[in-house]
Amino acid sequence: MNSSTEIANAALVEVGAASITDLDADTTTHGGIVRRWYTHTRDAMLRRYTWNFALARQALSQDATGPDFEFTYSYTLPTNPYCLRALEMYNSMSEWKTEGRKLLTDDSSVNLKYIKRVENEVDFDDLFTDALIFTLAANISISIKRDNALALKLMEVAEIKTQTARTHDSQEGTYNVMKSRVLNSVRGGIQAPSNIPVAGGGTAR
Repeated sequence: MNSSTEIANAALVEVGAASITDLDADTTTHGGIVRRWYTHTRDAMLRRYTWNFALARQALSQDATGPDFEFTYSYTLPTNPYCLRALEMYNSMSEWKTEGRKLLTDDSSVNLKYIKRVENEVDFDDLFTDALIFTLAANISISIKRDNALALKLMEVAEIKTQTARTHDSQEGTYNVMKSRVLNSVRGGIQAPSNIPVAGGGTAR
């Protein structure tokens, strides 16, 4: 599936509706329905999980004016590529929040990892595309077929396919390891208690 029209047609097939020739230009009733739902459904699915193909990193520029209270600095979330969901500030232990299109924090510099809006379907993971098709089909089925049972069935399939996609996506790369302050303290030289039993008898020295 290399285009929005192909994805839309796959969803229409699952609903039992006629295919379209161009998602952006189709003038049929069901063409208009699937067009209204497509971008919303795609972006909502991208926001739901940290898809590897949708990850982006960007150093943010500090806003000229910070927030009135609680945090020191304000940063505008990226628009190129567009930030759908801020994930983490790299190499920072500081608190942060997003409010609207702003990221608020006490850090004077921010390297942001985030979920971006992916508009080129060629870049989609195939399993994500599979899940998107059924989620889109579920969203459009009520308007096109007026069939609640069909919508529920399609959503059940969509959830299964989304979970499959997430499972495979999570197996690419290494796991993020959270380093706690306790662990860092131990590495810094805090000794374990001397009366802890050890394998083979005796206690730790």
